[in-house]
Amino acid sequence: MKTIREYVEAGVLPLDDLKGALQLAMRLEFATIPPYLCAQWSVKDDPDRTEGVLHKIVSQEMNHFALAGNLLAAIGGRPSIAHPDFLPTYPAHELPGSIPQQLPVDLKPLVKDQLAVFMQIEYPEFPPIALLGGRPPATIGAFYDTITETFQTLEPAIDLKAHAVEVPFAKPIRTVADAVDTIDRIKREGEGTQGSPDQPPEEGGDGHAHYYLFKELYVQKRLVETGGKWSFSGAPVTLPEVYDFASSPVRPNPSTEFDRTLSKLLVDLETCWTSGAPPNVAAMFRLRILGRDLIKRGIRPEFRWDDGAASASNGGAA
Repeated sequence: MKTIREYVEAGVLPLDDLKGALQLAMRLEFATIPPYLCAQWSVKDDPDRTEGVLHKIVSQEMNHFALAGNLLAAIGGRPSIAHPDFLPTYPAHELPGSIPQQLPVDLKPLVKDQLAVFMQIEYPEFPPIALLGGRPPATIGAFYDTITETFQTLEPAIDLKAHAVEVPFAKPIRTVADAVDTIDRIKREGEGTQGSPDQPPEEGGDGHAHYYLFKELYVQKRLVETGGKWSFSGAPVTLPEVYDFASSPVRPNPSTEFDRTLSKLLVDLETCWTSGAPPNVAAMFRLRILGRDLIKRGIRPEFRWDDGAASASNGGAA
């Protein structure tokens, strides 16, 4: 699979590369979900409702993942998520597309060191932490700009009968303009948002992008505007007490049932685009229950592929 740099440097992409870029976008959006979920599930005593902030961010990342899949299906592609290579391995020193991470992305509780990692992932319009020497890596924002420019220039045919995952407040992708609006939403809410690290862009209505939400928690101050200038000088934020957890040396691993549920969920999600099946909401709730239970017991959910669950799902579908 091509890197983000290769897509960006190619400029306007041919249709097959546009499909490849959108598949990569799905991998990129999904890669942040396990670390964010583990942080959310680790929250114990929560005086300032931090868990709600994580819930909002995770929900938006899930929406971005689904929207990228909808874009891919709309131009005749087939989202491919039900296989072991789709799942990242943690700790990760790169995000999908060869985006370097100076601070490794891992599955850990919601503590300040982990918030620094999250800010690195979401750093506005820039690579997370610039490399020393050599060419700077291509940005996530530039990657989405390339996808937008390709849609506008190539004007690919939109399949009006393509299956899609329903996303709150997202209109169906029926035109190139709809596709561009969808990409803009992904950028505005999360990665690639234009604006300085201390001043969000003037977007009204839907709150700060992810970087600023994480930085409020990191500096433990709300981001406020005073006299036309933004600063992290608002009300204090108290970080929650959290459950600590680590990988279990016990065999079979206590995370096996969690991994089996995750794999089945990915298999079922893929069918949303291939056959129009509804999302398996019950499996989503089951995954959350299992993940929270593991973390409360001090055990890390592994987010690994389980061939048994995938085979069972495929057998049932047949």
